[in-house]
Order: sequence, then structure tokens, then C-alpha cells
Amino acid sequence: MSIRRITENVYELNLGKSNAFLIDDEKLTLIDTGAPDSSGLILELLQSIGRQPDDLKNILLTHSHPDHSGSAADLKAITGAKIYMHPAERKWVEAGYIPKPERPHFTGLVNRLIYRMFIAGAPGSITPFRIDRLLEDGEWLPIGGGIQAVHIPGHSDGQLAFFFPGAKNVLFAADACDNLFGLGYSTFYEDFEAGRHSLEKLATFDFDVACFGHGKSILHGAGMKFGRKFIGHHHHHGGHPQRAAAAAGEEAAIRVHEPEERI
Repeated sequence: MSIRRITENVYELNLGKSNAFLIDDEKLTLIDTGAPDSSGLILELLQSIGRQPDDLKNILLTHSHPDHSGSAADLKAITGAKIYMHPAERKWVEAGYIPKPERPHFTGLVNRLIYRMFIAGAPGSITPFRIDRLLEDGEWLPIGGGIQAVHIPGHSDGQLAFFFPGAKNVLFAADACDNLFGLGYSTFYEDFEAGRHSLEKLATFDFDVACFGHGKSILHGAGMKFGRKFIGHHHHHGGHPQRAAAAAGEEAAIRVHEPEERI
């Protein structure tokens, strides 16, 4: 359980079972909230960098799984922060129960074992909460000079990544993949084909730092590593922002140049 600064205004919060991230833009924005009963730890970590609970104004949820949304209700009640999320998983968090996929897809034996040991029997219940704003693919939020929501289904239907251009372009990749044993596929997918497509989509963005729900952040050259792992080396030459545009279409090539008002 620790907090470390990974860019000028981004912190990684290691909550044990998962990570959360903090964007410091005078006001604070938290990406994910950890498992149920993590709110006390999160607030302690905020205070360790000299911030108070009422500094937290926004909570961006990547998806509804309990190890990411489990403490959202408590943090909202304590801080008054607004919660943002994709509409596809709204019904689960408002009901307070997130079902597991009937037939999860695994990319290998190790991931199957991890799922069986740590996830299959884990409770799906959380304290229910209401979402203040629903986010669609491509939306920009006026946080830290601009942060973009990117819909990346596969691990779950409504999963969002967040692209944060700035002094260092940062991608919050959620559970599209992980960095537990090096950069690799997530422990499980509800829909692996959708998950693969989402990873190809993420690899078109121009980012140097990648942050994950599970595993340590990659602090240098992360975009190139995504391209090599999830698209293939032949699409990558010199780390140019359009390095995978041929694979993902013109829309992606345009997207990596927005917004104009970078900090």
C-alpha cells in the first residue's frame, strides 16, 4: 500500500489488489477506487501528499468490477466527488452487484489459475451508488487541461481507458491489459475479440506512460511497447503518433492530435 509520483501531476496508488491513480490539478481527480473498504487507505494516501478529502472533486471509474468501483460509494459520501462512468455498466453499480461472465476467456494457463484462485469466488457485491455523468467514447473532460474517455470493451462491456495529454502523455489502460509479469493480456475477458480490438485502438494513441489496474506503470516508451505487443512490429517505425493509423483508420490518426490546448 503506497503512493508514488509518476509524472508531474499523476500519482500511482497501490491499493494491494489493484491500483488507483490521482491527477493533481489543484483539485484532485481519482481514477478508480479499489475494492470495498479501501476508502480509508485512499484518504490516508491523499493526506500523505498534503491533500484533504474535500480536495477530491472527480472520480473516474474505468469499469464496474468490485476491485475498481468497490469504494466509490464511500468516497462520494465522504468527499462529495462526482462519479463518471460509461453507461453500459451503470445498472450494475446502481444495483450494487456485478456479475461475473458466464464463460470468461483466458489467454493462458497462468491467467486461468489466477482467475480460479482470486476472482471466481470473490464477492460481486458493492455499496450501490449513482453516477453523476455518463461518458461516451471520445469525450473530453476539462480535467488537467483535458482528458479523453476511450471506450475499450472486452474485459467488460463498458470499460473506459483515459488518455491524458500533457508534459508526458499518459494512458490509463484500466484492465484492457496488465503489467503483472511484463506487459500482457488481462487475467480474463468477457469478449476476447472485442478486447483485442480495444488494445489495437489504444496502441494508436501517442503516449509515453501507461498505467494499469494491475501491475506497475510503464514510465517510458509505453506506446511503442503496446504497438509491438498488441499490433505487431511492422506497424511501428520510430514512435510516430500515426504509427498504427494504417491498422486503425484515419479517425485514430486524427484523435491523437486532439485537443489543441495541451498543458
